[in-house]
Amino acid sequence: MIHSARKLLLFPSLCAFFCACAPTSPFREAENLDAKPFNQLVLAGNACGPAALLNSYRFGKPAWRKLSEDPAGLSDRERIRAITRGPAMRESSSLPGRARWSRNGVNLPDLCDIANEIGRPHLLPQLSNETLFLKSGESQRSFLKRVHSRFATSLKEGFPPILSIRRLVKRNGEWHAIQGHFVTITSVPSSLGSGVNSFAVRYVDPWGGSFNEGEIRISARAFLGSDPMKNPNLEAIFPQPEIGHRFVKSHEETYMAVSAFLGR
Repeated sequence: MIHSARKLLLFPSLCAFFCACAPTSPFREAENLDAKPFNQLVLAGNACGPAALLNSYRFGKPAWRKLSEDPAGLSDRERIRAITRGPAMRESSSLPGRARWSRNGVNLPDLCDIANEIGRPHLLPQLSNETLFLKSGESQRSFLKRVHSRFATSLKEGFPPILSIRRLVKRNGEWHAIQGHFVTITSVPSSLGSGVNSFAVRYVDPWGGSFNEGEIRISARAFLGSDPMKNPNLEAIFPQPEIGHRFVKSHEETYMAVSAFLGR
């Protein structure tokens, strides 16, 4: 069993899979799964980065958790606002001349800078970010295992990792990124078998502050090329969030790319 009957009800479609695999394939999980997720919508629709960061703090080990609790007495809205009006207003290191956070949200390198600025006075380890592209000479299966390892390691270190996902659409013969989003990963298998092509994830979506489940997989569809074995990104099969769907026409092909990672 994972944690409690209440949590099993949150993820019914994967419960049988998780429980059946438990004796041979335990799961690496966030420590504080009883926490209430931060909901970006209490402040703004473009606050997924700060809210996802606070979810990583709140669901993590005590050293990280205190960053979502200090100072005491603030509402969730006030905590998100404290980031957007504080460290998120510093100048971006990747986009000089503009703030880290704007009406377009925040990019991952700037979110990493925000997180490290918040953690530094508490003597917490530095976080790092990584763009999750297929490396030269790397197989898709090795790529999948590398991405899985990033998530599992960060969970083990007590910081539930932040995943950047991006909706792309094929339009007029070319792929275009139309919307991105951040979620906080709370559970992955502790290890992957040699022949797997995907792995299950549980995550917290800051859009609405909800628990969700999905899958990261090697796609059989070609993306940004003609050979699926050379796809630059793994595919996220997430029923939520509905990122960018309103911008996709019914006849257009779309792809949810596993874009980047922030964690330990």
